[in-house]
Amino acid sequence: MKSQALLLDCIAGDRKGLTLIELMVALLLTMVLMAAVYTTYQVQRTTSDVQHEVSSVQQDLRAVLDIMAWDIRQAGCDPTLQSTAGLVITQTGPTSISFSMDLNEDGDTADTDPAEQVSYTLDGTKLQRNNIAANVVTTLTSNATTLGFTYYDADNNVIMPTGTGGTSLTTAEANSVRFVDIHIQVRSDRIDPDTHDYIRRSMTKRIKMRNLGI
Repeated sequence: MKSQALLLDCIAGDRKGLTLIELMVALLLTMVLMAAVYTTYQVQRTTSDVQHEVSSVQQDLRAVLDIMAWDIRQAGCDPTLQSTAGLVITQTGPTSISFSMDLNEDGDTADTDPAEQVSYTLDGTKLQRNNIAANVVTTLTSNATTLGFTYYDADNNVIMPTGTGGTSLTTAEANSVRFVDIHIQVRSDRIDPDTHDYIRRSMTKRIKMRNLGI
């Protein structure tokens, strides 16, 4: 009981408290700490947003290439040997590709489902797949900045288009194509706050034209 009474007397007698300077110093330290915490949070959030954009761009790029690769591998598919399936020379060149195939084995390439006449082009930043017979255009991505094609013969020699001033293949050149490289560059939706520019990713994929030259 005596020790408790002595403790209460000590607490009651300590009426000094905090001075104004001590309070201001405490507030200043608190503000510095909060500023450091907020800055760390902002850096982490910015980094996370950038990584999300990078992941999204790469995912879009791979998805587009997979779709195009599947289509282009079918170019020239002609099981009945009665159709005129193959590359469309007037619409196939360094920046676009057009082809036909007989997917349902009915002897023609006029069907729309599945699409038997397909072209890929870049309209501004829209990479588009055109179901030609149905006149249906599908935008695969709205953030493409580059679409290019390089054609090779059976010996892996580059085929340089000479038709229409170098914008399309000639018949002889189209008949020699056995491989094609697809070159695509895609940018992010938003600008990177660090570089003040879009995040860009490029990819090239080689496709074997397995139905051509058979």
